[in-house]
Amino acid sequence: FYYCRSLTSIVIPDSVIRIKDDAFYNCHSLTDVYYTGSESEWNKIIIGSNNDYLSGAKIHFNYVIEN
Repeated sequence: FYYCRSLTSIVIPDSVIRIKDDAFYNCHSLTDVYYTGSESEWNKIIIGSNNDYLSGAKIHFNYVIEN
């Protein structure tokens, strides 16, 4: 998602254990992250550097993906 300026929200599954450096670099429109796990699971994810817009977004925990 590097430099994806139009990205406003994203769903991250609870199977994610690491987000690498620069994954959300310059994604300044990112405001909402929908995470399928709990807050404690989210806090265990290793988030690399230059992901400030991800860290600054509103995290919605226990999100259910509907098919």
